Amino acid sequence: MSSLNSFSQQSDKGFWKYGHLIFTGFYLLPLIINFASFTANQITMSLAFYVAFILLYVKAINCKSAGVTKLFVAMLLICFCATFYTTGTPTLFGFAAYVAGYAYNYHQRIYAALAIISTVLLSAYIGDIGKVQYFLAVALILCAALFSYGIAAKRESLYKKREQESANQLEQLAAIAERERIARDLHDILGHSLSSIALKAELANKLNQGERYAQANSEIAQVADLARQLLSDVRSAVSDLKQLNLVSQVAQLKQRLIEQDFNVSFNVVLNTLPAKVEGIAGLIIKEAVTNLLRHSSTKNCEINIEQTAQQLLITVIDRAPCSTLNSGNGLNGITERAEQLKGSAKFTCGDTFTLNVILPITAKDLQ
Repeated sequence: MSSLNSFSQQSDKGFWKYGHLIFTGFYLLPLIINFASFTANQITMSLAFYVAFILLYVKAINCKSAGVTKLFVAMLLICFCATFYTTGTPTLFGFAAYVAGYAYNYHQRIYAALAIISTVLLSAYIGDIGKVQYFLAVALILCAALFSYGIAAKRESLYKKREQESANQLEQLAAIAERERIARDLHDILGHSLSSIALKAELANKLNQGERYAQANSEIAQVADLARQLLSDVRSAVSDLKQLNLVSQVAQLKQRLIEQDFNVSFNVVLNTLPAKVEGIAGLIIKEAVTNLLRHSSTKNCEINIEQTAQQLLITVIDRAPCSTLNSGNGLNGITERAEQLKGSAKFTCGDTFTLNVILPITAKDLQ
């Protein structure tokens, strides 16, 4: 009878939705075994009740709970009437009991169970049944078993529904997280390059106004180079094919700071890093340099990158007074990226602004 579980899977098609109805064939066993003892009227009425019950059952398994009661009562009425023509109705009572167990809530099931038991007893003692005790035993056992199975199937259906809802929520959260990741990536990638382009464009304009055309042309050429590099970075980020080399990236960032007249001290000690750590570290350092370009008032800074056996330590110091700390997209992005690797990012504000980032690099921590 396990095929009855298809009641909870109303979207299924063909055999898997209605194939379990083959078990209603047990209703026809008395007709098949004792065919000669049945009159034409008994055979006709038995078959008519069987067809009517099947139609009602099919409608019931496609019916919402609000409208199932009328169908359930009609099914019990058919079972009662069919008992006057054949003793195979315990099977139909069982299917009706399954519908009750599945479709109703706790209190409704109590009334439905009483209705089933009453109808079975009434059928047994009013109908023309030779061995009442056997009829009752089979009917009540089938009803109890399938009633319980209907309850279990309902619970499983609700569990699967909650599982599906949870899966849908997880998909939505994953989509939101991916959008946020893309936003951070674009911010990190675009922020530094666009800041450099803006600064160089302004410088070229001032040089042009001062009729220093050669230097202005040099700055314009650098703007073009930066724009091409930015386009390449964006394409790589979108296609997720970007291969970051932290050492070369740090060298480029250092050069850009120097070009903007920064007095910068770099202390970089690096060995081979896991690709995930290298990628996130590169974006963190790029964002930190972008913040220096935008906000440093003294253009005096220090960047230290040190690798130990288990951690990558990044320290960025802006040697300028810092009275308040406003966490915008840049600083928040740094914190979120560090937390992706179960690391940390701390900002301190005072005589200087200091960023301290700790990223784990061991395989155990990255899992």
